[in-house]
Parts: sequence; C-alpha cells; structure tokens
Amino acid sequence: MRKSSGKKGTTRLQRLKQTARAQHDAVQTTLGELIAAAFDTVGNEVKDVARLLSSRQIGRAAHARIVLVQ
Repeated sequence: MRKSSGKKGTTRLQRLKQTARAQHDAVQTTLGELIAAAFDTVGNEVKDVARLLSSRQIGRAAHARIVLVQ
C-alpha cells in the first residue's frame, strides 16, 4: 500500500490554484475600448450596445456596473 501525505496534497492543490489564476489573469482595458469592442460585436445599433454593456455578465467581468444614459 502506498501512503499519501497531506503535505503532497496541499502542494498539488496550491499548484492547481496557481494554474487557475494564471489562466484568468486580469486585463486592464478602458471604458472606451470596451465600448468599441461592443460596437464591433453588435454593430452600429446603440440600443443593442447599451443592452450588452449593461448586462450582468459584463458587470461581473468588469467588477463594476456600467450604466449608460442617453
């Protein structure tokens, strides 16, 4: 039988966490770049861009709520 030590499991868990963090590194973008990317994705429809930028998914990704006012 092979004995497993808790220490090896802990280091493996730490390596998995580091790998997960490395794959999701934060990227700094400006609000202007975000708006330009939304226009590229949706097209020239302002209402669709506003709907995309104010969505919950974008808010979670940006760690901020984006509110657009016309």
